[in-house]
Amino acid sequence: MSRVKQTDIAFKKIRVLAVLAWVLVLLSACGVTQEAKDGMNAEPSPIQAEPDADAIRIEVLIESDSDSAVNLEVEIDARKHPESVYLDAIELPYKEEFTVPKDTFIPLNSTKVQAGKDEAASWISCTILYDGEVVATHKSRGDTAKAVCEKTFQLGPG
Repeated sequence: MSRVKQTDIAFKKIRVLAVLAWVLVLLSACGVTQEAKDGMNAEPSPIQAEPDADAIRIEVLIESDSDSAVNLEVEIDARKHPESVYLDAIELPYKEEFTVPKDTFIPLNSTKVQAGKDEAASWISCTILYDGEVVATHKSRGDTAKAVCEKTFQLGPG
């Protein structure tokens, strides 16, 4: 056998061994040891421990320089759990909380709130909060002032 042929056979064996070693390393990395299993069950995640981690908390706030407002409309457009409130008159400040479970992809499409000022008021405002963070706010002045807040889900920044 020629020296070139012997070298080719040796390189083929080295390549086969290298591939087998690589496969062995990959397969061993996929296993889970008992220590890892114990570590997974040792302590619950703080995210799982939060009571509202599986829901979006929506807060609606209406304020004015008067004690009342008119024509309140709140519409929570959720895929599985839509809610709405329609009232002819409300006492201010008005605050209501809604909860939308995160049991579906994009559980909340939008939230819309609007209310008109009463005759005694000079201004009216609305605010929408998701999990304590302000996502929409509006303040209106004038004879026929109406506060309108809307937050619509969109992919990407916003």
